[in-house]
Amino acid sequence: MIPEYIKTALNALEREGFESFVVGGAVRDILRGVPVNDYDVTTSALPEQTARILTEAGYKLIIDSSAKYGTVVFLSPDDPHGKVEVTTFRSDDDYEDGRHPNEVTFGASLEEDASRRDFTINALYMDKNGKVIDPVNGKEDIEGGLIRAVGDPERRFREDALRILRAVRFEAKTGFKIETKTKEAMVSCAHLLDNISAERICSECTGIVTAPYGPMAIRDNLEVMSAVIPELLIQKDFDQRSRFHDRDLLTHTLDTLGGIAVNENGVKDTSLAWSALLHDIGKPEVFTVDENGEGHMKGHAEVGRRIAERIADELKFPTELKVEITKLVTYHDSFPEPERKSVRRFVSKLGPDFCEKLFALQLADVIAHSPLGMPRLQRLESIVQICHELIEQGDCLTVKGLAVSGSDLISSGFTEGPLIGKILTELLDRVMDETLENTYEALISYAKEHFEVI
Repeated sequence: MIPEYIKTALNALEREGFESFVVGGAVRDILRGVPVNDYDVTTSALPEQTARILTEAGYKLIIDSSAKYGTVVFLSPDDPHGKVEVTTFRSDDDYEDGRHPNEVTFGASLEEDASRRDFTINALYMDKNGKVIDPVNGKEDIEGGLIRAVGDPERRFREDALRILRAVRFEAKTGFKIETKTKEAMVSCAHLLDNISAERICSECTGIVTAPYGPMAIRDNLEVMSAVIPELLIQKDFDQRSRFHDRDLLTHTLDTLGGIAVNENGVKDTSLAWSALLHDIGKPEVFTVDENGEGHMKGHAEVGRRIAERIADELKFPTELKVEITKLVTYHDSFPEPERKSVRRFVSKLGPDFCEKLFALQLADVIAHSPLGMPRLQRLESIVQICHELIEQGDCLTVKGLAVSGSDLISSGFTEGPLIGKILTELLDRVMDETLENTYEALISYAKEHFEVI
């Protein structure tokens, strides 16, 4: 249940007369019967005592934040992946910055340590033998599938506003529901998220959108999520006035997100999940109704790209992630004709790896339409099949796939410089059109015939 390298650390601390326990999320997940990723330890030993005891036991000290928060982090001598994070029992002073306590007091009891934690399901302690100490009834909340703040929920969120999004993330991860008073306090304190760094908000929101129950958690906590992404609230009850949409815009969006599969680690691909959430975010801005009462949202992909770009900048997405999300939003409604030439050009333009993600997004999007949208599903299936055939057959999809390179052209007498790129692009176009065979002889011959050798 508890790894040996953790038990060894607990034993070392207890031999010196100190209480020590696995605490928090690890205990929660053990009780839920799901895999544990990280183990945190808490102890009555002061930080300097913990550092001495575990160093003498052979652990390597790698992080020491004991002066501020009483946390020291070690690597196990027996397990190269065995990280041990140990924090001293503590009580916290007021949180003037809405994120960190003004002062931390060590020497607290286990009950005092539990009272300053965020949620009851994270305030559980387990000794080396697997016995659970439950000072705030967290075990009962796990059994009831509830996320409940420890003590006064508004105080917990005013101490650290990031806990508001963390509660949503726990719902998205576990499928638990947030207890009523806790949820009310989250809404009333949502404005405090303005004081939290964009990077931390981005991390929590990414955890929400990529989690298995993300769509449910977003719907249940729409007011909170709209404090970060205001456009989400506009989508609620938004009637698209289209026979191809049998649900409001928010439901369509969340159903699309729900259609993105989780990977072997139980989470969705980050760029796919974010693009699913944002793919139709531009629709309300361009929405029009024609004389027949039919809704139209022409240009929504481009407007959505702009909004997605703004959100990515505000939340400080990594550049690579921002580029891929905005590109997915831009092309989510673009489909080539389901025939080889069109698909080949489409995949060549966007890249095979990107197209795999795009097709996954489009599949989830199409399935979230009304049954009248099913012909589009058949078209997409044909496009995907053709794409896979092209790749399996080794079709030339990029300049790198040509039977000649820039060096080959230079060796054939062409001058090094911009002309080489122009020739390669022209050769690729002709190969794509199937008007030119992708062989060294044919490509060199075409180049000499249509471009001047200098």
